[in-house]
Amino acid sequence: MYRLTIMCLALLLATVSATNVKQCKKGQPFPLSVDIEGCETVPCNVIKGSTAIMNVHFVGTRDNTKKITGVVHATSLGITIPYPLPDEVADVCSNLLYGAECPIDETEDVVYNFKFDVDSSYPEVSVKVQLDLVDELNQSVACFIADIKVQKG
Repeated sequence: MYRLTIMCLALLLATVSATNVKQCKKGQPFPLSVDIEGCETVPCNVIKGSTAIMNVHFVGTRDNTKKITGVVHATSLGITIPYPLPDEVADVCSNLLYGAECPIDETEDVVYNFKFDVDSSYPEVSVKVQLDLVDELNQSVACFIADIKVQKG
């Protein structure tokens, strides 16, 4: 009962403060919501040298998912490149909120606390950031694209 109450509260908070993100182009599952701290309308302004925090509320796509990894691609000026994440950030299971943990079952809803470091050497440009959460079978669990604009602090 306690866990159900926490999950309902998380759903309510995520719905109230969701950022308008786009669906990925290959038909991957779309998260229930994405909340980018400090951003209500896109593009989201992120400051060089800071950390953008995104809470991704998604639902499991199959039973007993033991491992989920965040995979990022960044697109700017028509060029898309992979953006490698540190292991401790890419490991979705170790960054779940509200007491959730892996394995995740089908239809279980959880929130991933994704911390995206914005290096101070980044150019000041608009970027489309795609975050795809993939399981141990390399199948997408949730995917979205966020428009961000890198700015000086």
